[in-house]
Amino acid sequence: MSRTRRAVTLAAVAVSLALAMGGCVGGPPAPTPSPEPSTPLPTDTAEPIAAPVDPLATVTALVARPEALELRDASGAVVASLDYLEPAGPAIETLTLVFGAPPVDEEYGGSNHTVPSTAHRWDGFELWENRFVDRAAEFADEPRTLHRPSYSVVFTAPSRAAIELTTEQGVEAGTSWTELEAMPGLQVNPSGCSGPYLDYIERDETWPDGTIHAQRFGVDFVDWEHWDDPSIVSRVRAPMPIYDGCA
Repeated sequence: MSRTRRAVTLAAVAVSLALAMGGCVGGPPAPTPSPEPSTPLPTDTAEPIAAPVDPLATVTALVARPEALELRDASGAVVASLDYLEPAGPAIETLTLVFGAPPVDEEYGGSNHTVPSTAHRWDGFELWENRFVDRAAEFADEPRTLHRPSYSVVFTAPSRAAIELTTEQGVEAGTSWTELEAMPGLQVNPSGCSGPYLDYIERDETWPDGTIHAQRFGVDFVDWEHWDDPSIVSRVRAPMPIYDGCA
């Protein structure tokens, strides 16, 4: 083969290879698949945590009982019980929360029959804190009893700050005396030192001479301005010792 023809053949082969390779390299790029639209994953939504309810916020009634002042809710359940033999301070703090305001305080010096005391008053409700000082100092170290409790309570209105002030039988300040006298089980104190009563307990009390006697303590009712001819219950009081005689 002549040198010229061989050169032409080689050139043709080179062109063919170039075209073939150009077809592989220079062709349109392969289409890139579009990403599938992503579906957001469901996320867990945390349930809101309810703030705890203060039990004292559910109190709708204060019920005077012979041994304690009961704080009850709308269903009648006892939310808290304030024992008359326990120190008065925690009871005052609790009632301040229930009534939404502190009391107005007034000091009393006591008498031959009563110990010095501090009256803590909310409108319609009074807590009388006994002070075993001065002439009553001899009783300071004695255990508290219902005869000499740490404090007592008095209702002078049927309610205070939407909190009902009542008794187990539903007697309130303002109840007519006629209605009270018609209630079954009403007890009359034969000594006249306290008013009639419905709710009471009996406890053994040790007298100064060391003898033990059964003593009644109850929730009593008086018409403070008309003892001899009562017309309404003006005060509900607890705990009240029920004596057979007056000193």
